[in-house]
Amino acid sequence: MTTGNGRDAKDEIREIILEHRGADNPITSREINERFDLDNIGSFPSTRAVIRELVMEERIPIAATSQGYFLIDSEEELEEYVDNLESRVMNITERKFAVLRAADRWDGESDSSSDPDIL
Repeated sequence: MTTGNGRDAKDEIREIILEHRGADNPITSREINERFDLDNIGSFPSTRAVIRELVMEERIPIAATSQGYFLIDSEEELEEYVDNLESRVMNITERKFAVLRAADRWDGESDSSSDPDIL
């Protein structure tokens, strides 16, 4: 995947992320996409895929938060980010079991009064 100036998108995004060190200096998918026009979809899947490659293949410690992406710059930021990921994993796991339980009990009728804790 190349950018408008013919350079590899991953190389250019790597350079941008390396400039955004620390939680106080994030950059959003939208801001990255505005520079390189990789995506025409609002969720920026190509941009997110490149960042995932940077983490998974190049082992660059990039955090993704609601504020954007940034290069993890301290042990504290790493710990906070890992704690956040673990919390998200637990929430997804709880949701998975709630949906499985609800599907097992589903009779085709909607009755929210029977088990309000499900969702």
